Amino acid sequence: MIDLESNNSVFEKETEKKHKKFTLREFGGAFGDWGTLIPFIIGYISIVGLNPAGIFLTLGITNIIIGIKFNLPLPVQPQKTIGTVAISSNPPWTPNMVISTGFGTGVIWLVLGFSRKLNKIVSKVPIIAVRGIQLGLALILGWTGIVLFSENPWFGIFSILIILILIKNKPIPSAIVLTIGGILIKLFTGSINITHLQFGWPILAFEFPTWQNFLLGMLYAGIAQLFLTLTNVMIATIVLVKELFPEKKGIDANILAFNMGAMNLINPFFVGMPLCHGSGGLMSQYAFGARTGGSMILEGIMELILGLFFSQALLEIFQNFPMAVLGAMLIYTAFLLGRIALKDFNLKSFTIILISAIICFLINIAIGFLIGLILYFIFKKYLEEIKV
Repeated sequence: MIDLESNNSVFEKETEKKHKKFTLREFGGAFGDWGTLIPFIIGYISIVGLNPAGIFLTLGITNIIIGIKFNLPLPVQPQKTIGTVAISSNPPWTPNMVISTGFGTGVIWLVLGFSRKLNKIVSKVPIIAVRGIQLGLALILGWTGIVLFSENPWFGIFSILIILILIKNKPIPSAIVLTIGGILIKLFTGSINITHLQFGWPILAFEFPTWQNFLLGMLYAGIAQLFLTLTNVMIATIVLVKELFPEKKGIDANILAFNMGAMNLINPFFVGMPLCHGSGGLMSQYAFGARTGGSMILEGIMELILGLFFSQALLEIFQNFPMAVLGAMLIYTAFLLGRIALKDFNLKSFTIILISAIICFLINIAIGFLIGLILYFIFKKYLEEIKV
């Protein structure tokens, strides 16, 4: 964990310098959040059936616009609650279920952004209930990873070893190494025919959200996603922007909500995945060298190239991707989510978090979150006494 307070003077000195937008350093920063993106992108394509052209084109355009507008490495990432539930459900969600739920969150974010009531709403949501969702997501994602891992345990074990070896090596994201390794495995085993991997114009798909999928998706994952984003993602991102870029003004909850509303109102029609801002992506891009919006623009250009010229090749690759390798990635992602959930661990509050997480895992994310809220308010006085 990075001690932002002790490094604050360093950050302030760095941000006083004028950084060029398009440098090798910014290009390195562009890969910072791909470790989070890749497992969800592969899952969405190989398990849910989303069109890679839609995913990469909407992701690329969104990154370019935000990079130009804010001139900050303010990356967008998958909405993890929706992504986890969509990939882990049995049967998996349909593409329309995903885009309808993403559209639903977009409507709500846009309304909240215009209302300018977000700071007040955020202050009312107890962190314990959010931690329950996080731990529940970790359990769901981890179990899905284990199931996929069992397809070929040797591939899975080897993938875990690569993750462990590279876990301290920041310049080399393990997800990128595993993705390349998974592709090579399928090429050498003949599961993917290299002659089929040709570049060409994308075959775009267009979807319209439906009321039924909108309501079901919001009930199963969307509502819980909103609370998770409100607290853990939005607050953490704002604080981190202020720490890393103290000279930048005007980044607040309403601005971030407006961004997330706009992107999730437009992207679903092109079968793009639900997106949100994330402090983890910001910190990762900064750690890899990103200091301006140039990293976002460069990342967006890479994603546009993949979506425009290689979407059919990506579809072929990811539909045949080794599930055991994806399973290892999901297990590691689950570990990271679980670690955040257990931050500031306290035995008394952990009981509520664990009960909420188990219900999320066994029944439903929204019900688990609701139970966590109820338990918090029942034991609120006791928890306040121990400063939870």
